[in-house]
Amino acid sequence: MADVSSFPRRGRDADGDGEDRAQIILITGLTLAVLFVAVVLLLNTVIYTENLATRGADAGGAEAIEFRDGTVDDLAGILEREHRNGTADATDPFLASAERYGRTVADLRARDGVVADVRVNDSTVEPGYFIAQNETDAGFRDMTAPDGTTDWTVASNVTRTRNYRLTVDNASLSDSASGAFTVVADGTNETWSVALFDSGGDLNVTVDNGTTAVTETFRPRPDGNHTVDLTAGTVNGEPFDALVWAEGVRTESGPFEIRYENGGEARGTYSLVVAVDDGIDRDEAGVPDASSRPYAVKGIYSVEVEILHRTPELTYGDVVLLAPGEPDA
Repeated sequence: MADVSSFPRRGRDADGDGEDRAQIILITGLTLAVLFVAVVLLLNTVIYTENLATRGADAGGAEAIEFRDGTVDDLAGILEREHRNGTADATDPFLASAERYGRTVADLRARDGVVADVRVNDSTVEPGYFIAQNETDAGFRDMTAPDGTTDWTVASNVTRTRNYRLTVDNASLSDSASGAFTVVADGTNETWSVALFDSGGDLNVTVDNGTTAVTETFRPRPDGNHTVDLTAGTVNGEPFDALVWAEGVRTESGPFEIRYENGGEARGTYSLVVAVDDGIDRDEAGVPDASSRPYAVKGIYSVEVEILHRTPELTYGDVVLLAPGEPDA
């Protein structure tokens, strides 16, 4: 008997698997297409976001950084002014001036549509003393103690110093290293010193770190004086690598003292800010009285400043440590 069963149609097996495979391929293709579209949209979103953020940083970030830097400079100037005013304690006057500055800045920036907030965190005040000799009306004064002693302690129980600068009259200096005016930082385990003496109208600077001594010669400024910046490590603006203030005389070796030796062998001015342990009084700090010459006033070694600068494009906030002249010993 003849077989009358039909043959399977082309493209489809006897059980219909060919049609199922075609549907699977179609679905897979559609799924991949959707995934590709999603990836493209995601990449476009990321690129757009980065471009927007970059434009925001350019438009508002530079302004915020400029505001922060300007604020720090202004407050550093206010702190220096209050220290130099010569009141017995410059802490409260500075905090009051800083508060007025913050209100003024907020009002001025508000006119430009900027929310600006500047606050000095008085709970972060690190106490210190501003020590200075600044007599110039009748000529420079010798680098002696208030009572005229030539070898004397400028400050004791010191943990750090900043903004340490001296200006000396070259004509007043000794013409030899022996007996030259010398600044000494004397710590528990190490001693560092810098001696200043004349060399045919130029200035010889000898730095001794306890193991080696280095001497350099510098031409005077146009006014015939020399300025030695112990913090920045410069003499008359020229760098002197050996002038790393009190290298090795660090807090971890314990508090140190700053002494002047042969103070009668130099005339000039100087100023510095020292940090002392909280609770140490004027006698323990070994600093002069506020009414003496040279003098010392209680003040601020460092303090934190909270800064906020907000525009429609960007909100910027920072906490800055205000300690002009850092870092050094």
